[in-house]
Amino acid sequence: MPHIVAVLFENKIEESYVAIGLDSTEPEIIFSKGPSFIKTMGPFPVPYAEATIQHWKYLRVINPPEVSLNPASLRAALVRMRTYDEHCAEYVAGDSR
Repeated sequence: MPHIVAVLFENKIEESYVAIGLDSTEPEIIFSKGPSFIKTMGPFPVPYAEATIQHWKYLRVINPPEVSLNPASLRAALVRMRTYDEHCAEYVAGDSR
């Protein structure tokens, strides 16, 4: 199941950028931006995606949520994300803004 591995928060959380890990024989990551999430970049091999995550200073997600690749699922996960520290965000199940 896909899961959000990193997030780059915008002022409106629903408009944030997300890095989504895909489960496959060779793990890959796609990037997308809310609120519609219809434009995606990738999938990219993990090493390339990691360089992008570091360059743009995405926050790694602690307890990464499983998501469906549709706008409603991605928005629902994003509103449950909290900044943990300057390098990480945390997914908090059951908590919403």
